Amino acid sequence: MKTFQVAFAVAMLLCSRNIFAEKMTVAVLDLEAKGVTTIVSGAITEMIRSDIVDAGVFRVVERGQMNQILKEQGFQASGCTDQACAVQVGKLLSANKILVGEVTQVGKNILITVRIVDVEKGIAEYSAKEMAVSEELLEEASRKISTILAERISNDSSSNIDTYTKSGYYLRSIIPGWGQIYTGNTLRGYTFLGAFTVSTAFLVWAITDYSQKKKAYDDLEYGEPKVEFDSKWNSYRKASTLSLIAVGVWGAIYIASWIDVLFFIKPNFSHALNEDCSNGRVFVSLNPLYTQDRRQEQGLLAAIHLRF
Repeated sequence: MKTFQVAFAVAMLLCSRNIFAEKMTVAVLDLEAKGVTTIVSGAITEMIRSDIVDAGVFRVVERGQMNQILKEQGFQASGCTDQACAVQVGKLLSANKILVGEVTQVGKNILITVRIVDVEKGIAEYSAKEMAVSEELLEEASRKISTILAERISNDSSSNIDTYTKSGYYLRSIIPGWGQIYTGNTLRGYTFLGAFTVSTAFLVWAITDYSQKKKAYDDLEYGEPKVEFDSKWNSYRKASTLSLIAVGVWGAIYIASWIDVLFFIKPNFSHALNEDCSNGRVFVSLNPLYTQDRRQEQGLLAAIHLRF
């Protein structure tokens, strides 16, 4: 029993190391319009910013907050596309990474080019580009470039844009809140996890109290005063009612979490990862943000493999 408790404590520590790790701060500057309207470049900027937010693993500076901070500092970010300017903006925003780039009209095509600038190092680390043959395909091109950028920013392809697996999602959802956290719904996930933890503690206490009150009543000997029988019976009955309430609360939270998982959260599952899991091998990790790439690098870290 003690061995199990120690193993469980170690598992929770490994898990919490990732759950409560501070997120990297990322800022997306307006892409420069070259041969296209500012409406088009602005729309692409917002799509990339939105996709980075949806990744759930970064803290993204909102456009309004960014403009307010820069205005207070008397800094004009318009046209800020070079490395030195991006570093200045990043320092003002207390960001770790800055995304800058251009949207260029190339004949009938539209080229999106984005660079990732590391504020601390003061260098452009990565770049990515996508070509859209028409404005109707800009959203798809923006989505592709967002995925590439998010993976490169995280430095280990651990971004969860389109990298959730069905098996990982539903297996984690066995513990209320874990599945939500896995898909980036952290506030909802911590709410369910906290409520489930409290209800579990309440349930354990209620059942323990019920067992004690029941034993005290059963242990009464013949000839005890009627007042003593009545007192123990009332305590036993109240403890029984309380334990039923505890079971009901615990069950309601568990069911509510699964309703949320099945009907209200719609993750974009990665087909490649699903195919890897469909070969009869299910991967279970204590890290709520584990992905296939991290598994390849850190597969021995607090992970088990189950074969069915």
